[in-house]
Amino acid sequence: MACFFRTVDNGIKLSSLVSIPDVTDVPAMNKITSNELNRLVTHEDTPKASQPILGHLLTQIFQSFTIPLPDVSNLKIPFGKILHHNQRINEKFSSTSPDTLVPLYDTEAKTWNWALPVDPPENGSTPAGVDSGSDSEDNATQETTHEENFAAFLNAFASCLSRSRSELVAIRFATGTWSAANAQKALPGSAIKRKPDIVLSDDISAKWGNIRVSAELTHSRYQPAMRLGKAADTHAYIMMSEQPWRRFALILSFTNKYRHLRVLMYDHSGGAVSPRFDIYTQPNAFLHIIAAIMFGSLECVGYDTTVSFSRIVSPPRSKDIHGYRPIRNTPARRSSTTDHAVTTSSSDSLPNPDVSSGEALESVVSDDSDDSDDSDDSDESSSDSAHDSTEESPSALHDSMDEENSSPPQPTATRSAPLLSLILQIPQAEMTESIYSVTPLPSQFPYSTQSPEPCGKIRVGEKIYTIKRILFATRGLVGRGTVCYLVTLDDEDYIIKDHWVLGKDDNVVLNEIKMLELMDNVPGVPRLVDYWVVERSDGEPDITRKYRHKERRSTRGTSRTHVRLVLKPCGRPLHMFRTLKEFVRALRDIVKILQTAVEERQILHRDCSLNNAMILDELGSSEGFLIDWEFAVRIAADNKYPIGGTGTVPFMSRGLLNQVAILQQQANSESMKKKTRAHKSTKKPTTPKSSSDSLALPISFVVHRFADDLESLFFIFAWVCIKFSGPNGMVRQGPLPNSLLDRWTSLDLETCAAFKITFFANPAEEKHLTDEFHPYFRDLIPLATEWRKALADNMIHPVTFSTILGILNSHLNKLPDDEELATTVNMLKNDAAILADRFKGKRLASESFSVVEPKRQKSHHTGDTESDSASGSDA
Repeated sequence: MACFFRTVDNGIKLSSLVSIPDVTDVPAMNKITSNELNRLVTHEDTPKASQPILGHLLTQIFQSFTIPLPDVSNLKIPFGKILHHNQRINEKFSSTSPDTLVPLYDTEAKTWNWALPVDPPENGSTPAGVDSGSDSEDNATQETTHEENFAAFLNAFASCLSRSRSELVAIRFATGTWSAANAQKALPGSAIKRKPDIVLSDDISAKWGNIRVSAELTHSRYQPAMRLGKAADTHAYIMMSEQPWRRFALILSFTNKYRHLRVLMYDHSGGAVSPRFDIYTQPNAFLHIIAAIMFGSLECVGYDTTVSFSRIVSPPRSKDIHGYRPIRNTPARRSSTTDHAVTTSSSDSLPNPDVSSGEALESVVSDDSDDSDDSDDSDESSSDSAHDSTEESPSALHDSMDEENSSPPQPTATRSAPLLSLILQIPQAEMTESIYSVTPLPSQFPYSTQSPEPCGKIRVGEKIYTIKRILFATRGLVGRGTVCYLVTLDDEDYIIKDHWVLGKDDNVVLNEIKMLELMDNVPGVPRLVDYWVVERSDGEPDITRKYRHKERRSTRGTSRTHVRLVLKPCGRPLHMFRTLKEFVRALRDIVKILQTAVEERQILHRDCSLNNAMILDELGSSEGFLIDWEFAVRIAADNKYPIGGTGTVPFMSRGLLNQVAILQQQANSESMKKKTRAHKSTKKPTTPKSSSDSLALPISFVVHRFADDLESLFFIFAWVCIKFSGPNGMVRQGPLPNSLLDRWTSLDLETCAAFKITFFANPAEEKHLTDEFHPYFRDLIPLATEWRKALADNMIHPVTFSTILGILNSHLNKLPDDEELATTVNMLKNDAAILADRFKGKRLASESFSVVEPKRQKSHHTGDTESDSASGSDA
């Protein structure tokens, strides 16, 4: 299990500047996503006569879909294919044969010749598709759910469209099917058990990792804070988490007796809601939306056409490989060091801290004034969705995917000349049995040793790189959405950091590029090879602001720009250290990197976290490596910088946390004042989660010194010693009640700051720290106590580089060099013991597994350091 932490950004409200726990509880997840999107969702008004019929949002999303569409009156369907009848349909087509083509839409009655549900699915109510006064044709119809009715209608609708326009079939990128199979059971592929009413997927077995669009049905009128809205938020969160290479996710919302359709778009800046469309009185708008979703390019449903993945890569047919079997979604074997390599870019995953989901997850709601929606919806009340959304918790296992008998290849080739055709870069021999899709197998993501190589293509400028492996991807909605790829070009490996940078201006968007150029040739800093501001199919920069019709005050400063960096080399995460000595040495090297940046290049990193601390393997040795210079700055005389990029909450210094906590209090106080004014006002309070024209909190500044980054390194050190149980990323098992890690990840920044201040001020906290160290790290307890003591007065008297380097060097020299061999011996012994337990009746003599274990060097001094050689073991 992992936990994903968000870096403090300007565009995120201070009330939401918290870590996002990896929760599986649906109500807790709903609260988190609601807080994430609070005041970041824009609602578009009904377009005027002079504006496009679909409004600004959908026009932007569907701009690549240019096929002329028929009028809805021209859609025909065999009468026998109309699965749901009512009294009107039966009377109108009483003498019609099943093979006769009839209109799908009745232009005179302004309704569909398909009995869509109109009543809520309550006990004793009329079944879906049957009017209250009509006789049902059979029991099967009566048992059909609302979700199954709508799914069948949408599939029939697509069939009518393809029959009326043959070119739609020719351009179709994938065969998608609407399904209601998961309306009553959780969709597999995520620990968060959600049941989307309807999903569009081109896979037989739909999973969160392969669905393209989901839809929700509710009988009530639309309100953003209603149950349907919260469900849509969480669905979008899961889709963007399980498919992090997406630009955005789409959710269809059918409300008000299922006749009002809205398209909800979620991206890394928040969300946007299309105007309301009545599917009965605006059938051509409905036709355009469904056609673009089902027949348009992958870009129309939120995918990035400049990256393409292969779902399975088979060997060339010309070669008979003995014993070959297609890749299956089996659990990954123990990975090698290179398999655990993480990019020279930012990552946001950490082992799961045991974060409680009680009062700390209370929703933070601001009652700013908001623009009113269309008048028909202004009084819509909150209600439950069409079905009971009580969640099940079945185990979500990946299905085996043996595709030896799969359908012909479905390329996702881009048709724009500048984009090139990514699919054409694949060798034809591999094309024979390769199915290309935007979704890799779950076994390919992340850190999988079973990923086929190559598993895709990605574009940077005019160059096309082959994706060898997905190294890392963040989770969530609002944020940078970082995905890191191990790629190759001309037989040379690179790292591509694909992320969404806050801002629109080049001086902000390209800050990391400038910082890496200034840090060029500094050991332990990634080297920038190339970069690209990603473009859409129309050649325009990929910026989230383009999807918003107008900017509101509460959404100012939240626009993000899609940027890719090509970097070298590739390192391991710090927690993948092999020995204690390598772990401490990497920390020491990172201190040296920070010192060089400050003293020689006048640059402050500002975001030291476990995500960004790495180990770089060199010939015969390793060294510390510091990545993610996105928020680095040139050092200012007053040491004041904008709050954006201040750090990652669990690792922020207490001084920074204290400053940000004060700003959070100011934001909460302002929110309470507005709430009080709203209660006193005669105006109806606005619905939470919408954007508004209320004043946004101005960009604030904090004092940030290099001593704050040195304190962050201590928290990284302590986190590893408490959370892990050994080398190579061995995560500690079992709960840690009242753990320091829980305190340092408090969802309230004021509380978190108070805990950290107390940690350094109270002598009893030293024992609390050392007691939580895993036994494997007991040799580092003296280092922990001395380092903590050196930071005690850091808020008043900033610690120096020389002080921290002196402490690390002195303890580094005391650590043995033969730990790796001893660890291997212990691992072999443990494996032998496990085997002995498994084979009943067979007693394996422990002597048969005996290995001479190297002896540790004994210290023959009191103050001198020991030799770094490995000569302490007996021959």
